[in-house]
Amino acid sequence: MHSFPVLAAGAALVVTLTACGSSSKSGGGSAGSNKVPFTLTADGCNPASLQLPAGAATFEVKNDGADAVSEMELIQNGRIVGEVENLTPGLSGSFSVTLSPGTYETSCPNGKTTPKGQLLVKGNVTATTVASATATSAVAQYRMYAEEEATQLVTATAAFVDAVKAGDVAKAKELYPTARSHYESIEPIAESFGDLDPEIDARINDVPANQFKGFHRIEQQLWQAGNTDGMAPVADGLLTNVKKLESLIPTIKLEPAQIANGAVELMNEVASSKITGEEDRYSHTDLWDFDANDDGAKVAFDAVRPLVAAKNPALADTVDQQFESTEHALDAYKTATGFKLYTELSQAQTRALAAQVEALADSLSKVSPLIVGS
Repeated sequence: MHSFPVLAAGAALVVTLTACGSSSKSGGGSAGSNKVPFTLTADGCNPASLQLPAGAATFEVKNDGADAVSEMELIQNGRIVGEVENLTPGLSGSFSVTLSPGTYETSCPNGKTTPKGQLLVKGNVTATTVASATATSAVAQYRMYAEEEATQLVTATAAFVDAVKAGDVAKAKELYPTARSHYESIEPIAESFGDLDPEIDARINDVPANQFKGFHRIEQQLWQAGNTDGMAPVADGLLTNVKKLESLIPTIKLEPAQIANGAVELMNEVASSKITGEEDRYSHTDLWDFDANDDGAKVAFDAVRPLVAAKNPALADTVDQQFESTEHALDAYKTATGFKLYTELSQAQTRALAAQVEALADSLSKVSPLIVGS
């Protein structure tokens, strides 16, 4: 992967890329798609200014030693249309999207001088990027799932909020992991709405102390303090925000590559951060999250599978087998009431689970470049 030079403070680098074919050992990207090299540095986004032709593009993002910068987001009209997260120094990731003409923002949080950049897209989307009937069906199938999960999220969160406001600690603890499961299954969509994700699901180290709210703030109170004191406003805010998410999902623009990106995000998050147990650090209900992430990723892949199978049937079969293996691995930790607490797993068991998830995430990462522009 080509890395651009680090920007000096105040400098602006404009890179203009033209369409080029792409291929890889896994079957390659779609014909005519751009490969866009992008680097995370201590300064932030590099390049800080881009010009691209409209159409299919795959952003190949590498962290070049930036300890404080670990993600890149592509934003249009206030919504995230593509992103990579959890890229620690030396790691790389990618996402694919069909770019329509207009102005986009690139965001690399915590960059010193260029935490934000600009992408200008010119030209027209060619006929090859017009959605096929199979692509339209994939989007409709996944959208239905996301809308159903959002509805169930609202219902489950309302019951959780009622328990919190009633001071029923035992009931709230019981409902916490099942309510969050509906969120975890569609988290990439929630993240596309910018600040809505941290309002619902930020961890204590993700935001300033006075902005720590949502599921994890209540989790902390339930398991650390053993009560629900002061949680009524937090609970009300949580319910308001999941209802807002439910109302926004029908408005989101989706394409098959974005759906595939979401599947990768779900499994990468498990492999890179959730596997440590940091997500549900008070309740240790992480396996509920893993299962929901796996379910959400599986539904996303199943929606786009016909597109994948038409271009690389071996990859489609491999992903099927890896999902089956991952689900089997999670089944080993099921109980009558859900799953074992994450702290009950041995280091060997967590390593084995991580290996399964990493292999699946690696295969899924090949899907989006393959079908972008479908």
